[in-house]
Amino acid sequence: MDELTAALAGSFEISNEPNKTSAPHPRFTQYKQRTSNSDQDTRRKLLLENQKNRRFDFLNHIRKLTDGSWNADPKFKQESNIDDSMEVEEKYSKPGRFYKDQLMLSEWLVEVPSDFATEWITVLCPVAKRCLIVASKGTTRAYTKSGYCMNSFPSHLPGGYRKNVEKETTILDCLFNEATQTYYILDLMCWNGHTIYDTETEFRFYWLHEKLKETQSLQVASSTNPYKFIGLPGFRCIQEDISLAVTSAEFEIDGVLFYHKRTHYTFGSTPLVVWLKPYMLQEILGIVVPDHQMCHMPNDYSNYADHMKKVVEDKERDQKKREERRGRRRKVANKNNSSMEISQSEIVEAHENVSESSAATKIHTGPANNI
Repeated sequence: MDELTAALAGSFEISNEPNKTSAPHPRFTQYKQRTSNSDQDTRRKLLLENQKNRRFDFLNHIRKLTDGSWNADPKFKQESNIDDSMEVEEKYSKPGRFYKDQLMLSEWLVEVPSDFATEWITVLCPVAKRCLIVASKGTTRAYTKSGYCMNSFPSHLPGGYRKNVEKETTILDCLFNEATQTYYILDLMCWNGHTIYDTETEFRFYWLHEKLKETQSLQVASSTNPYKFIGLPGFRCIQEDISLAVTSAEFEIDGVLFYHKRTHYTFGSTPLVVWLKPYMLQEILGIVVPDHQMCHMPNDYSNYADHMKKVVEDKERDQKKREERRGRRRKVANKNNSSMEISQSEIVEAHENVSESSAATKIHTGPANNI
């Protein structure tokens, strides 16, 4: 019995690293030991406490997104400083430059919080590409997570069309489904120049859906609004509501996001937004998923342990390839630098030879009265 207890306890260990969804689910990687300051619940409490004292110039940030101007601003840097006394995983990330790293990303749900039913909101995510929407100066642009502008078009978002009455900036966190030509809205950060980055999730979601009700034309494709904008609904985090939402979903579910009601919109991954794949719901939350929503389960999937082992092997192989490519690039760069150094040395030596030659010429061809 003791051996069984130990085995079960070991199966619920989590990583010392933040539980980013780009890595395997922590329940299936057991090579790191759990520590008291790495569990998600402790980190959530620290982040919620520290966000009260967070200082960030969001108006200046919106200006940068609107104008595409990323010049250094000492005042901006000073206001965005974070208390260095915090643990590394509890720091708030700064947004990137040139539209990179502007989105709030999730972690794997490792521990079901004790306040899950009362303080969390469920959002079902369709199969789609995550993107940042910036509507300003009569144009709407969509940027990938890495900051690449993947599309530019008119829309009925405030600021997104040159004939709009509302000319100010709108910023959204979206999922783009190419098959349906639809932008599904996950979150709202700014609407018609009014920033709500530093408001709680519950309010942001409420305001998003209120604004969408006021702008019904966003949900219809037209010549001045070629892509539909649909707000994703939120559900209570109780088994009955999640099960009903999954069963009645009208789109193919890629995964399920869980937002803490009290978190502000932050940059980078956070334990205050967590994520599960559909085929993990029964294992972790006890929710049965319809067969038609299990289509993204890998074909060679047999069980969690084997699948995650394969994921780790694939990631390690890809990492090794990236390191080899970086190594080759470094060798080429070092070779080019060496060639440049040799060329510069030759130029200096040639210049010195010319100087010596000129000096010698002056000596032999000086004025006659000096002889």
